[in-house]
Amino acid sequence: MPFAKNQDIEIYYEVAGQGPALILAYGLTGDVTLWNETGYVDRLKEDFTVIAFDARGHGKSDKPYEAAAYDYELMAGDAIAVLDALGIDKAHYWGYSMGGCIGFVVAKNFSDRLISLILGGATPFGIPGSAEPNPVAELWRLGVQEGAGAVVERIRELQGSVSPQYENCLHRLDYRAMVAYAQNRRPSLEEDAAQIQVPCLFYAGDADEYAHQYVREAVHKLPNARFFSLLGYNHLEASDAAELLVPQVLSFIADL
Repeated sequence: MPFAKNQDIEIYYEVAGQGPALILAYGLTGDVTLWNETGYVDRLKEDFTVIAFDARGHGKSDKPYEAAAYDYELMAGDAIAVLDALGIDKAHYWGYSMGGCIGFVVAKNFSDRLISLILGGATPFGIPGSAEPNPVAELWRLGVQEGAGAVVERIRELQGSVSPQYENCLHRLDYRAMVAYAQNRRPSLEEDAAQIQVPCLFYAGDADEYAHQYVREAVHKLPNARFFSLLGYNHLEASDAAELLVPQVLSFIADL
């Protein structure tokens, strides 16, 4: 299995297709399997060299139990380590939620490695309340104490439904690693946003109470960004909407 190494952490990745490099970073709890099961890779591999990686703490990547290991500066370095392992100089970057937050830090620290940013359900300015430790920490503690089934039921109560693919993903999680991750704070790059010159495409579901308003507002503060809404989609649903998102992304990249 292919792994890249960032300091002492091994990061798992998969590659499919040919063309310009496009690196994919899923949201919290998601892994490479979801990019495949929800149809993204099949839809993208005709046009791109698609590189999907498991964020640390997820999938087949290493899962440290120390909170400091989940600093976003380190997680951005993981994405670059994958590109380095493949000998790729520049890539398009597509991240959702946590993967989008990682993408903003990649843009801040490694702008010369990016062609464009496609980011869903995430904003460079943080979200009110996110200066506190991650509010889902209690959910992950439930997973440690009672197992994945209890987490699935709690998310179903909160969101109304859980897709079979996402339910399987929740059963693959190491909840001790999730508790460690949740002790960190999402980055706010308000002072750096104006320096992000790479073309950006932002999106969020308009039923996403967590992020939609803040993602929509963020595009006005970046020099080269656009935004679109997914009508009727909440935060979880928007992560899986490949049939709607891929055409938008292909059009955005074609216009660069």
